[in-house]
Amino acid sequence: MMLRLTLLSALLAAAASAHAGIRVEAYGVTQAGQPVEKVVLENERGMRLAYIDYGATLVQAEVADRRGQRRNVILSLPDLPAFERTRGRYGAIIGRYAGRIANARYTLDGKTVQLVPNARGAAIHGDPDPYDKRVWQRQDFADKESIGSIYRLHSPDGDQKFPGALDVTVTYRLLRKRDEFRIEYEAKTSAPTVLNLTNHAYFNLAGAAANTLQGHRFQIAADRYLETDAVRVPTGAILNVAGTPFDFRRAASVHERLPSVSGGYDHSLLFAKPVGAYAHVAVVQGGGIRMAVATSEPSVQVYTVNGFDGKETGSEGVAYQRYGAFAFETQHLPDSPNHANFPTTALYPGQVFRSQTSFHFTPD
Repeated sequence: MMLRLTLLSALLAAAASAHAGIRVEAYGVTQAGQPVEKVVLENERGMRLAYIDYGATLVQAEVADRRGQRRNVILSLPDLPAFERTRGRYGAIIGRYAGRIANARYTLDGKTVQLVPNARGAAIHGDPDPYDKRVWQRQDFADKESIGSIYRLHSPDGDQKFPGALDVTVTYRLLRKRDEFRIEYEAKTSAPTVLNLTNHAYFNLAGAAANTLQGHRFQIAADRYLETDAVRVPTGAILNVAGTPFDFRRAASVHERLPSVSGGYDHSLLFAKPVGAYAHVAVVQGGGIRMAVATSEPSVQVYTVNGFDGKETGSEGVAYQRYGAFAFETQHLPDSPNHANFPTTALYPGQVFRSQTSFHFTPD
């Protein structure tokens, strides 16, 4: 009997130790009556990463600056009702297709699919029933190298007018021994479809409430960018970044370049690496923090929160202002299904879509 108790105690202790650093809190109930939880991860170095089940939304990344002081660098909202109201997509998973699709229509294998257009005639981010407005199913985990959660979502055939039942898995993983988190995506479909997943986190390395990108420097290993029309839909032309405000191959101030970009940055940059290769693609510096990004995706949508207008108050109690943060959305290209020269976003039965992006933070 004593031996059994000893073994049981050892197993319980091992389980508790394996999940050390994972805290789960009640976060609220949606208007539809669905309970939502918040997960807070903390690694051995003291970095914290937090997210909620609603939209599989990142709400915090607390990292150290050059003085060893930790601050949250991800913008978020104060409570669940605010997340339900917003169209800002703070830190959420975007799908089934991130970015714009011209005329809300595409053709795959000779079959034309009509999606739901917005006021400007394009489909964007899965509207009007996007993944960022759904409660995802979650399973927490801990292994030798990391702690985190696996989120799952079933998107039925015809969801958002896309063909094919889609099963999506998104894993948030915080490394135990370094200030790095990873986002890992997988998806399978029952019928030919198109897919473009990303995370829509807004960053400010000086702190989520800083409200300015002054002092931020970007270095991005991208040698081309997409030309777009007046409503930000790609024309199909892929242009060289040389001599443009989109050339960040050498580190440059995004704040100083903003006046030369009409309406702010909301542009697709194509990485100078083989499509599908997992590689280091960018470094962003600001506020005494360095954020290094690696990804298997072929491009990034750089967005300087051009639509912020001070009407939404963040979780820090500060109203978020235009150009006060940036999104670094690793993904495939918008409107790719309508351009044969873009990397394909087609997904077929029997295939498994896989993608990974990592964010590594160090003092600068």
